Amino acid sequence: MFTKRTSIALACAGIFASIAPSYAQNNSELNPVVVSASRSEQKLSDVISSVSVITKNDIEKTQSNDILSILNSEPGLEISRTGSVGSATSIYLRGGNSNQTLILLDGVPFSGESAAGAISSIEMIPPSQIERIEILRGNASAIYGSGAVGGVINVITKEGSGTPKPNLSLTYGSKNTKNASVGYAGQVEDAKFSISGSKYLTDGFNSINPESFSDVNQSSNGSRNGSLRVNASNHFGAGLVAGINIFSVNTWTSLDGTSSHLDNDSSDRQLRSNTVYLKKNINDQWLTQILYSESDSKSQTYYNQYSMYDSSWNYLGYLTPANSWSNSQDQHQKVSWLNDYEISPSQKINFGYDNQRLKGNSHVSWAGSVDTTRTINSIYSGYSAHYGKLNNQLNLRYDDIQDGESKLTWLVGLGYSLGENWKLTAAKSTAFNAPTGGQLADVSQGGNPNLNAEKSDSYEIGVQYQSANHLMKITYFDTAYQDLIVPGSTFVTPCPFNYCGTYLVNANTASNDGVEIAWRSVGSWGVAKAGLTLQNPMNDATHQMLLNRAKQFGSAEYSKKFSFLEWGAKVSASGYRYTPDAYSGARKRTSGYAIYSTYLSYELEKGLYLKGSIENLFDKNYYQVHGYNAAPQMLFLTLQYQPK
Repeated sequence: MFTKRTSIALACAGIFASIAPSYAQNNSELNPVVVSASRSEQKLSDVISSVSVITKNDIEKTQSNDILSILNSEPGLEISRTGSVGSATSIYLRGGNSNQTLILLDGVPFSGESAAGAISSIEMIPPSQIERIEILRGNASAIYGSGAVGGVINVITKEGSGTPKPNLSLTYGSKNTKNASVGYAGQVEDAKFSISGSKYLTDGFNSINPESFSDVNQSSNGSRNGSLRVNASNHFGAGLVAGINIFSVNTWTSLDGTSSHLDNDSSDRQLRSNTVYLKKNINDQWLTQILYSESDSKSQTYYNQYSMYDSSWNYLGYLTPANSWSNSQDQHQKVSWLNDYEISPSQKINFGYDNQRLKGNSHVSWAGSVDTTRTINSIYSGYSAHYGKLNNQLNLRYDDIQDGESKLTWLVGLGYSLGENWKLTAAKSTAFNAPTGGQLADVSQGGNPNLNAEKSDSYEIGVQYQSANHLMKITYFDTAYQDLIVPGSTFVTPCPFNYCGTYLVNANTASNDGVEIAWRSVGSWGVAKAGLTLQNPMNDATHQMLLNRAKQFGSAEYSKKFSFLEWGAKVSASGYRYTPDAYSGARKRTSGYAIYSTYLSYELEKGLYLKGSIENLFDKNYYQVHGYNAAPQMLFLTLQYQPK
């Protein structure tokens, strides 16, 4: 159950809902256009599946320096981070594992190919580069293919429009945090462009709590992040548009090991994502697109540790250097052909073809090097229509995976209008998560070429309320996971390295059912949003809660603009969860918590703003993962120039 303070925090959602009057407002904030739900443009209120949109205004007004602070308020989405900014992060969507959520950057996947699974380093993306974030909850393999089991998070970077203008933002805050971004964006005749760069530095805080693990380095764990982005497109007439997206980010992070108080680990990571595309209106009904995209993700981790044992595990009685390292590189190349065809004003089909080539390389000092390559060829189609009060969505996809199972997945969704404001929705779908190249071939980590894909079946039922000022959706979901990939009991033999562990196997089944509530209101009185998730994430074999998932979590936020001044406050809360111990891996229960934040913005003159924010307002000491500190109270002051 929740603590008393946590229960009070989650009750804010109901309080906000009860006080909201109705006023006509700009519909783009309340009911924006989304593309992630079907790969075609739809109003959020027309989407059958459970979708959230974090808008540009949401991101800018909260003044978050970290994308995870933006995501942690969304229904169905949980975050676990092992320490300070830049450290390892896991995202659990609808109770699925972190590698079962497909992360996209402008539609481009950048997940890894290691034996840990297809995990993406979303924490590297600076908020200053983001236009909006679309979150699709639940099975989406029928639309996106492998990996879209828990759902999809599509991070969309900024685009240019209007008269060309510069923008600049400078932030200084707690832990010697410095953040700067500069950009120039706009439109000249038929050409749109946006270019920006950012730099972030912080001394951070000690990742591992000495109260839980005494023999660790007590120094702060700092981080550095630098990014560059270019988006450009041109309309050539006759319905032809060409464009390019370029994104690059480098991150260095100090980490703590758990072998001794002298450990001083660190990591260097680089992410590159590039896309070129052509769009052509064949006629008034048919839009076709051809895209080529590639992503390149590199990681180098240095384990600057000390041990009481030598390389043969003989006890020495004193600390001696035991340094090691691991490197990885993952590359995705993708060619896509996408088509939208409007049969009539009430009927639309989409269809297309994807060709993906995935390359992975991992090299660890205590084992060896592994190179993997996979090719995935996919065809897909979708149909959506409105028939009076009824609307539907049908999706079908076939993925042919080299050295793996070929999978057919589907989604069927229905919506029924009960009048001007109310709507019922229902959807049933299948999904899968193919084993990565590392899970198939990396012997040092238990690679097993006989692994099958993880599978998921899900259904959801929802009720939606929409008015001029309010959009609320309550969704019941039920998801079953089969053939989950886990370490087995058989040791790898023969083992060409010092240690290989046990073979990975398809063994576990899991399930999760629950209720999600998402509510947003916009009026002259202000803007309010709230989310609440009540779920039951279980390992079906052991009948225990899945690690790193809480049964209850939620958030509420309110902001109000007074002429030149805007103020807002937010609370995020979670019930208890079980997380692994950093040493033994044993299950440890962490308590529930409620974290408050507040922000303020004052327009000094047209386009020039002075902003301030406080995160973890009451300096709550809490864990997302047992023994790893979460951020303490943090204060930030920002000077921003951003003409409208």
